[in-house]
Amino acid sequence: MELKRVLKLLASRSIGPQPSFQSFHLLEALLIIRREMPIGRKKLAELLGLGEGVVRTLIQRLRAGSLVTVIGRGGCTLSGKGEELLHWLEKRLRDIGPVRSGLPWSYPASYALIIRGSAGGVARGLEQRDEAIRAGAKALMVLTYRDERLLMPGVSDLSMEEPDFASQLIRELRPEDGDVILIAGGDSLAEARRGALAAAWTLL
Repeated sequence: MELKRVLKLLASRSIGPQPSFQSFHLLEALLIIRREMPIGRKKLAELLGLGEGVVRTLIQRLRAGSLVTVIGRGGCTLSGKGEELLHWLEKRLRDIGPVRSGLPWSYPASYALIIRGSAGGVARGLEQRDEAIRAGAKALMVLTYRDERLLMPGVSDLSMEEPDFASQLIRELRPEDGDVILIAGGDSLAEARRGALAAAWTLL
């Protein structure tokens, strides 16, 4: 994937000072910039939950990759290349947003993403859960959708064991066959979103 390769390069130590962020932070920044643009550094730092100095370096990396344009005091906007890469990403990733469908935890925020056609890349979801927790989420549910059934890979068939819950999620999220559903829980929406994106990064 071109976007993943570009962001890995920009987050690497070989370009300028060592950053205190990871590749998925760059992805999160691009998604926020696209939604909010133009956006200033201070607001971007607040939405990312990172310090302004860190975000300054992050923006420098995105500019080095020609993914964003800084318009004086007006803030950041996506460049043509940034728009093109995110348009490609949308074919692989659906940003569902907050979810409230009776999830098996009491965390105040839950955030869902769907990765298109990636069910074959998930074993038991352990790699995805580890990345989500490392990114700050408190929990991650990894589900796959196959033959109109919602599965917890290597663990259970939710459509058989918890049919009401499974049906509710299917109605709310509208997955397609072969999709992976990632639902992260956290103390804040930003925390849950970051965990979901970190997990999604392993499947892009």
